[in-house]
Amino acid sequence: MSGSGSPSSSASSPSDFPSLISVVDRKHAVYGIFLLHGVGMLMSWNMFITIAPQYYVDYWFTVDGNATDYAESFMSVIGVTSQIPNVGVMFINMAITVAGSMMMRIAVPLVINCCLVMVIILLVIFVQPSDNDRNWFYIVTLIIIMLMNLCNGVYQNSIYGVVADFPDNYPNSLIIGNNLCGIFTSVMSIFTTIVSPNDIMLNALLYFSISLGVLVICGLSLIVLVKLPYYNYIMGIGERARQDDDAERPNLRQYLECFSYCWVQLFNNFFVYFVTLIIFPAMMSETPFYRQPGEPWGSVFPENLYFAINTFLNFNVFASLGSLSANYVQFVSIFW
Repeated sequence: MSGSGSPSSSASSPSDFPSLISVVDRKHAVYGIFLLHGVGMLMSWNMFITIAPQYYVDYWFTVDGNATDYAESFMSVIGVTSQIPNVGVMFINMAITVAGSMMMRIAVPLVINCCLVMVIILLVIFVQPSDNDRNWFYIVTLIIIMLMNLCNGVYQNSIYGVVADFPDNYPNSLIIGNNLCGIFTSVMSIFTTIVSPNDIMLNALLYFSISLGVLVICGLSLIVLVKLPYYNYIMGIGERARQDDDAERPNLRQYLECFSYCWVQLFNNFFVYFVTLIIFPAMMSETPFYRQPGEPWGSVFPENLYFAINTFLNFNVFASLGSLSANYVQFVSIFW
Protein backbone atom coordinates (compact mmCIF):
# COMPACT_ATOMS: atom_id res chain seq x y z
CA MET A 1 0.00 0.00 0.00
CA SER A 2 2.85 2.38 -0.59
CA GLY A 3 3.70 4.69 -3.43
CA SER A 4 6.60 2.54 -4.58
CA GLY A 5 4.68 -0.18 -6.37
CA SER A 6 3.99 -0.36 -10.06
CA PRO A 7 1.56 2.44 -10.81
CA SER A 8 -0.38 0.60 -13.45
CA SER A 9 0.10 -1.93 -16.11
CA SER A 10 -0.35 0.81 -18.69
CA ALA A 11 2.55 2.95 -17.43
CA SER A 12 5.00 3.27 -20.29
CA SER A 13 8.73 3.57 -20.33
CA PRO A 14 10.14 7.09 -20.82
CA SER A 15 11.79 5.87 -23.99
CA ASP A 16 8.33 5.45 -25.53
CA PHE A 17 8.02 9.23 -25.68
CA PRO A 18 10.34 11.71 -27.38
CA SER A 19 10.67 14.33 -24.64
CA LEU A 20 8.89 16.00 -21.75
CA ILE A 21 8.45 19.12 -23.88
CA SER A 22 6.36 17.26 -26.45
CA VAL A 23 4.35 15.37 -23.81
CA VAL A 24 2.26 17.96 -21.99
CA ASP A 25 -0.80 17.82 -19.80
CA ARG A 26 -3.25 18.86 -22.49
CA LYS A 27 -6.08 21.02 -21.15
CA HIS A 28 -4.74 20.22 -17.66
CA ALA A 29 -6.66 16.94 -17.79
CA VAL A 30 -4.32 15.05 -15.43
CA TYR A 31 -4.26 17.98 -12.99
CA GLY A 32 -8.06 18.19 -13.07
CA ILE A 33 -8.46 14.47 -12.37
CA PHE A 34 -6.08 14.68 -9.42
CA LEU A 35 -8.06 17.69 -8.16
CA LEU A 36 -11.23 15.63 -8.44
CA HIS A 37 -9.66 12.83 -6.41
CA GLY A 38 -8.66 15.38 -3.78
CA VAL A 39 -12.40 15.90 -3.36
CA GLY A 40 -13.11 12.16 -3.45
CA MET A 41 -10.44 11.36 -0.84
CA LEU A 42 -12.31 13.18 1.93
CA MET A 43 -15.85 12.70 0.67
CA SER A 44 -16.70 9.89 3.10
CA TRP A 45 -15.34 11.82 6.12
CA ASN A 46 -16.98 15.13 5.22
CA MET A 47 -20.19 13.41 4.22
CA PHE A 48 -20.77 11.93 7.66
CA ILE A 49 -19.64 14.80 9.86
CA THR A 50 -21.71 17.33 7.90
CA ILE A 51 -25.00 15.41 7.85
CA ALA A 52 -24.56 13.82 11.29
CA PRO A 53 -26.01 16.61 13.50
CA GLN A 54 -29.20 16.82 11.47
CA TYR A 55 -29.89 13.26 10.31
CA TYR A 56 -28.24 11.04 12.89
CA VAL A 57 -28.22 13.10 16.11
CA ASP A 58 -31.54 14.99 15.76
CA TYR A 59 -33.56 12.66 13.54
CA TRP A 60 -32.45 9.20 14.68
CA PHE A 61 -31.07 9.51 18.18
CA THR A 62 -33.23 12.25 19.72
CA VAL A 63 -36.64 11.16 21.07
CA ASP A 64 -39.36 13.75 21.76
CA GLY A 65 -36.76 16.49 22.03
CA ASN A 66 -34.63 14.53 24.51
CA ALA A 67 -31.15 13.47 23.41
CA THR A 68 -30.43 9.79 24.01
CA ASP A 69 -27.01 8.45 24.98
CA TYR A 70 -26.50 7.69 21.30
CA ALA A 71 -27.11 11.33 20.38
CA GLU A 72 -24.72 12.65 23.04
CA SER A 73 -21.88 10.36 22.02
CA PHE A 74 -22.34 10.10 18.26
CA MET A 75 -20.23 13.06 17.08
CA SER A 76 -17.28 12.06 19.27
CA VAL A 77 -17.56 8.37 18.38
CA ILE A 78 -17.59 8.94 14.61
CA GLY A 79 -14.37 10.93 14.98
CA VAL A 80 -12.69 7.95 16.65
CA THR A 81 -14.16 5.31 14.34
CA SER A 82 -13.14 7.40 11.32
CA GLN A 83 -9.58 8.27 12.23
CA ILE A 84 -8.31 5.05 13.87
CA PRO A 85 -8.80 2.87 10.73
CA ASN A 86 -7.42 5.64 8.54
CA VAL A 87 -4.29 6.19 10.63
CA GLY A 88 -3.85 2.44 11.13
CA VAL A 89 -3.72 1.84 7.39
CA MET A 90 -1.16 4.63 7.01
CA PHE A 91 1.16 3.03 9.58
CA ILE A 92 0.78 -0.36 7.89
CA ASN A 93 1.55 1.33 4.59
CA MET A 94 4.81 2.69 6.02
CA ALA A 95 5.84 -0.66 7.46
CA ILE A 96 4.83 -3.02 4.65
CA THR A 97 5.36 -2.58 0.94
CA VAL A 98 2.71 -4.45 -1.03
CA ALA A 99 3.36 -5.16 -4.67
CA GLY A 100 0.63 -4.71 -7.23
CA SER A 101 -1.06 -2.19 -9.45
CA MET A 102 -1.43 1.20 -7.83
CA MET A 103 -4.55 1.82 -9.89
CA MET A 104 -6.18 -1.28 -8.41
CA ARG A 105 -5.42 0.04 -4.92
CA ILE A 106 -7.25 3.23 -5.85
CA ALA A 107 -10.14 1.68 -7.78
CA VAL A 108 -11.06 -1.11 -5.35
CA PRO A 109 -11.53 1.18 -2.29
CA LEU A 110 -13.57 3.55 -4.46
CA VAL A 111 -15.87 0.72 -5.56
CA ILE A 112 -16.28 -0.49 -1.97
CA ASN A 113 -17.07 3.04 -0.76
CA CYS A 114 -19.67 3.42 -3.51
CA CYS A 115 -21.30 0.17 -2.36
CA LEU A 116 -21.30 1.36 1.27
CA VAL A 117 -22.95 4.66 0.32
CA MET A 118 -25.58 2.67 -1.57
CA VAL A 119 -26.22 0.70 1.64
CA ILE A 120 -26.64 4.01 3.51
CA ILE A 121 -29.13 5.21 0.89
CA LEU A 122 -31.13 1.99 1.27
CA LEU A 123 -31.15 2.46 5.06
CA VAL A 124 -32.40 6.03 4.62
CA ILE A 125 -35.24 4.82 2.37
CA PHE A 126 -36.37 1.69 4.17
CA VAL A 127 -35.52 2.18 7.87
CA GLN A 128 -37.28 4.79 9.99
CA PRO A 129 -36.38 5.81 13.58
CA SER A 130 -37.88 3.54 16.23
CA ASP A 131 -36.94 2.23 19.65
CA ASN A 132 -36.51 -1.29 18.27
CA ASP A 133 -34.14 -0.23 15.49
CA ARG A 134 -32.12 2.48 17.23
CA ASN A 135 -29.52 0.17 18.80
CA TRP A 136 -28.62 -1.90 15.73
CA PHE A 137 -28.81 1.18 13.48
CA TYR A 138 -26.21 2.91 15.67
CA ILE A 139 -23.88 -0.10 15.51
CA VAL A 140 -24.33 -0.64 11.76
CA THR A 141 -23.67 3.04 11.08
CA LEU A 142 -20.39 2.94 13.01
CA ILE A 143 -19.34 -0.25 11.19
CA ILE A 144 -20.03 1.45 7.85
CA ILE A 145 -18.00 4.48 8.94
CA MET A 146 -15.07 2.26 9.96
CA LEU A 147 -15.14 0.32 6.68
CA MET A 148 -15.36 3.50 4.60
CA ASN A 149 -12.42 5.10 6.35
CA LEU A 150 -10.40 1.89 6.19
CA CYS A 151 -10.88 1.93 2.42
CA ASN A 152 -10.22 5.64 2.40
CA GLY A 153 -6.84 5.11 4.08
CA VAL A 154 -5.79 2.79 1.25
CA TYR A 155 -7.22 5.24 -1.29
CA GLN A 156 -5.40 8.25 0.15
CA ASN A 157 -2.04 6.52 0.43
CA SER A 158 -2.29 5.14 -3.08
CA ILE A 159 -3.31 8.38 -4.78
CA TYR A 160 -0.53 10.27 -3.00
CA GLY A 161 1.87 7.55 -4.13
CA VAL A 162 0.81 8.13 -7.74
CA VAL A 163 0.94 11.93 -7.56
CA ALA A 164 4.39 11.87 -5.90
CA ASP A 165 6.00 11.26 -9.30
CA PHE A 166 4.52 14.44 -10.78
CA PRO A 167 5.72 18.08 -10.59
CA ASP A 168 5.15 19.99 -7.34
CA ASN A 169 1.87 21.62 -8.34
CA TYR A 170 0.22 18.22 -8.88
CA PRO A 171 0.44 17.03 -5.25
CA ASN A 172 -0.89 20.47 -4.34
CA SER A 173 -3.96 19.76 -6.49
CA LEU A 174 -4.93 17.07 -3.98
CA ILE A 175 -4.72 19.58 -1.12
CA ILE A 176 -6.87 22.04 -3.06
CA GLY A 177 -9.34 19.23 -3.73
CA ASN A 178 -9.42 18.36 -0.01
CA ASN A 179 -10.34 21.95 0.80
CA LEU A 180 -12.95 22.12 -1.95
CA CYS A 181 -14.49 18.89 -0.65
CA GLY A 182 -15.27 20.45 2.71
CA ILE A 183 -16.85 23.50 1.09
CA PHE A 184 -18.74 21.32 -1.39
CA THR A 185 -20.26 19.08 1.29
CA SER A 186 -21.18 22.09 3.44
CA VAL A 187 -22.89 23.88 0.55
CA MET A 188 -24.56 20.61 -0.45
CA SER A 189 -25.94 20.21 3.08
CA ILE A 190 -27.28 23.77 3.06
CA PHE A 191 -28.81 23.25 -0.39
CA THR A 192 -30.57 20.02 0.52
CA THR A 193 -31.89 21.57 3.74
CA ILE A 194 -33.31 24.52 1.80
CA VAL A 195 -34.86 22.17 -0.79
CA SER A 196 -36.50 20.01 1.89
CA PRO A 197 -36.49 21.99 5.16
CA ASN A 198 -39.16 19.87 6.83
CA ASP A 199 -38.28 16.47 5.39
CA ILE A 200 -35.03 15.27 6.94
CA MET A 201 -35.26 11.88 5.25
CA LEU A 202 -35.49 13.47 1.78
CA ASN A 203 -32.70 15.84 2.78
CA ALA A 204 -30.43 12.91 3.70
CA LEU A 205 -31.43 11.00 0.57
CA LEU A 206 -30.46 13.91 -1.69
CA TYR A 207 -27.24 14.46 0.23
CA PHE A 208 -26.02 10.86 0.11
CA SER A 209 -27.11 10.47 -3.54
CA ILE A 210 -25.02 13.47 -4.59
CA SER A 211 -22.08 12.10 -2.59
CA LEU A 212 -22.44 8.76 -4.38
CA GLY A 213 -22.45 10.56 -7.72
CA VAL A 214 -19.14 12.27 -6.89
CA LEU A 215 -17.51 8.96 -5.92
CA VAL A 216 -18.75 7.32 -9.14
CA ILE A 217 -17.29 10.17 -11.20
CA CYS A 218 -13.96 9.72 -9.37
CA GLY A 219 -13.97 6.04 -10.28
CA LEU A 220 -14.80 6.67 -13.93
CA SER A 221 -12.08 9.32 -14.15
CA LEU A 222 -9.46 6.61 -13.54
CA ILE A 223 -10.37 5.04 -16.89
CA VAL A 224 -9.56 8.34 -18.57
CA LEU A 225 -6.44 8.97 -16.48
CA VAL A 226 -4.57 5.79 -17.43
CA LYS A 227 -5.06 6.57 -21.14
CA LEU A 228 -3.52 10.05 -21.00
CA PRO A 229 0.00 10.24 -22.53
CA TYR A 230 1.28 12.72 -19.94
CA TYR A 231 0.25 10.45 -17.07
CA ASN A 232 1.95 7.42 -18.60
CA TYR A 233 5.08 9.39 -19.43
CA ILE A 234 5.58 10.74 -15.90
CA MET A 235 4.76 7.39 -14.29
CA GLY A 236 7.30 5.73 -16.57
CA ILE A 237 10.00 8.17 -15.45
CA GLY A 238 9.17 7.54 -11.79
CA GLU A 239 9.24 3.77 -12.20
CA ARG A 240 12.61 3.87 -13.93
CA ALA A 241 14.07 6.18 -11.26
CA ARG A 242 13.00 3.82 -8.47
CA GLN A 243 14.51 0.85 -10.26
CA ASP A 244 17.81 2.69 -10.83
CA ASP A 245 18.00 3.77 -7.16
CA ASP A 246 16.83 0.40 -5.84
CA ALA A 247 14.12 2.27 -3.93
CA GLU A 248 11.29 -0.20 -4.44
CA ARG A 249 11.36 -1.42 -0.81
CA PRO A 250 12.77 1.24 1.57
CA ASN A 251 14.36 -0.17 4.72
CA LEU A 252 14.34 1.14 8.30
CA ARG A 253 17.61 3.03 7.82
CA GLN A 254 16.13 4.96 4.89
CA TYR A 255 13.02 5.81 6.90
CA LEU A 256 15.13 7.08 9.82
CA GLU A 257 17.36 9.10 7.53
CA CYS A 258 14.34 10.71 5.90
CA PHE A 259 12.78 11.37 9.32
CA SER A 260 15.94 13.11 10.55
CA TYR A 261 15.59 15.70 7.79
CA CYS A 262 11.89 16.48 8.15
CA TRP A 263 10.85 15.62 11.72
CA VAL A 264 9.98 19.24 12.53
CA GLN A 265 7.61 19.51 9.57
CA LEU A 266 6.13 16.10 10.38
CA PHE A 267 5.50 17.08 14.00
CA ASN A 268 3.94 20.34 12.84
CA ASN A 269 1.52 18.48 10.56
CA PHE A 270 0.69 15.96 13.28
CA PHE A 271 0.07 18.62 15.92
CA VAL A 272 -2.11 20.76 13.65
CA TYR A 273 -4.27 17.80 12.66
CA PHE A 274 -4.39 16.48 16.23
CA VAL A 275 -5.65 19.75 17.70
CA THR A 276 -7.99 20.39 14.77
CA LEU A 277 -9.69 17.01 15.02
CA ILE A 278 -10.16 17.41 18.78
CA ILE A 279 -12.08 20.64 18.21
CA PHE A 280 -13.76 19.86 14.89
CA PRO A 281 -16.40 18.59 14.46
CA ALA A 282 -17.35 17.23 17.92
CA MET A 283 -16.74 20.30 20.11
CA MET A 284 -17.91 22.83 17.52
CA SER A 285 -21.10 20.95 16.65
CA GLU A 286 -21.98 20.50 20.33
CA THR A 287 -21.68 24.22 21.11
CA PRO A 288 -25.20 25.59 20.52
CA PHE A 289 -26.30 29.16 20.00
CA TYR A 290 -26.66 30.66 23.48
CA ARG A 291 -30.07 31.91 24.54
CA GLN A 292 -32.05 32.04 27.77
CA PRO A 293 -34.87 29.51 28.22
CA GLY A 294 -37.98 30.79 26.46
CA GLU A 295 -36.11 33.32 24.32
CA PRO A 296 -36.77 33.27 20.56
CA TRP A 297 -34.09 32.24 18.11
CA GLY A 298 -31.72 35.21 17.80
CA SER A 299 -29.04 34.19 15.31
CA VAL A 300 -28.79 35.76 11.86
CA PHE A 301 -28.73 32.19 10.51
CA PRO A 302 -31.94 30.11 10.45
CA GLU A 303 -32.08 27.51 13.20
CA ASN A 304 -32.11 24.56 10.79
CA LEU A 305 -29.01 25.94 9.01
CA TYR A 306 -27.10 27.18 12.04
CA PHE A 307 -24.60 24.32 12.36
CA ALA A 308 -24.30 23.85 8.60
CA ILE A 309 -23.22 27.49 8.20
CA ASN A 310 -21.62 28.46 11.50
CA THR A 311 -19.73 25.20 12.09
CA PHE A 312 -19.08 23.37 8.83
CA LEU A 313 -19.11 26.05 6.12
CA ASN A 314 -17.28 28.47 8.40
CA PHE A 315 -14.56 25.93 9.21
CA ASN A 316 -14.08 24.71 5.65
CA VAL A 317 -14.01 28.15 4.01
CA PHE A 318 -11.39 29.54 6.38
CA ALA A 319 -9.37 26.31 6.31
CA SER A 320 -9.29 26.66 2.52
CA LEU A 321 -8.27 30.31 2.71
CA GLY A 322 -5.50 29.45 5.16
CA SER A 323 -4.25 26.63 2.98
CA LEU A 324 -4.24 28.77 -0.15
CA SER A 325 -2.60 31.73 1.58
CA ALA A 326 0.26 29.46 2.68
CA ASN A 327 1.25 29.23 -0.98
CA TYR A 328 1.89 32.97 -1.07
CA VAL A 329 2.77 33.95 2.52
CA GLN A 330 5.65 31.90 3.90
CA PHE A 331 8.12 32.32 6.75
CA VAL A 332 11.12 30.22 5.83
CA SER A 333 14.45 30.27 7.65
CA ILE A 334 17.66 28.32 7.24
CA PHE A 335 16.66 26.10 10.20
CA TRP A 336 12.94 25.54 9.51
